[in-house]
Amino acid sequence: MRVLGVLVLLVLTACSGGSTPGGDPAPSTSATASPIAVDIVLPADPLRDLVPRTTDLPPGLVAILAGSGPRDAHAIAAYSADPTKAGVLLEQHGFRSAYVAQYADPASGRVLSVVVSRFSTAAGASADLDADLGASTGEQVKAATVGEKSDVRRQPLPGGKGELVTVRFGKGATTWLVAYGANPEADEKVAIDLATTLASRA
Repeated sequence: MRVLGVLVLLVLTACSGGSTPGGDPAPSTSATASPIAVDIVLPADPLRDLVPRTTDLPPGLVAILAGSGPRDAHAIAAYSADPTKAGVLLEQHGFRSAYVAQYADPASGRVLSVVVSRFSTAAGASADLDADLGASTGEQVKAATVGEKSDVRRQPLPGGKGELVTVRFGKGATTWLVAYGANPEADEKVAIDLATTLASRA
């Protein structure tokens, strides 16, 4: 599947308060930066434990409930530039379920989006991750492997307003995409450290 497009859109949504793809409502304006971590509980789902918890987040980032929760194959495929092809690939790879989690720091404009997907088999997950890695764009960042296979990329956000760092990785029958955006520069260590934490829970 090809989901970089949705992460860019999620990043822009968190910054602008616009509508997310697939008809999701705009992020809640009640999320505000605070020196004290706000423990916001994301929607329940078996995959919820595989996205960042409040205690995992850098200071200032808080969950956006309206943009987070379980997603089915149709919703994930809709994030692609070619939803029909993406849907076929998801079916071929044995897609079972997914979960999207969004976070933002209104004070600094930093944003974080995480997509975790579960497949019927480890082979299917690996095939899907390979498809994502083959379509990845941006500058490749050298980093230690996260999970069983991973790739780290850096690229400008649309309009040149900051950077987006993505970490794609997989472990067993599960794949992740972690996208961290910041202005003027995104620290890849933030995304890599979060990805490493998530992989340790699978």
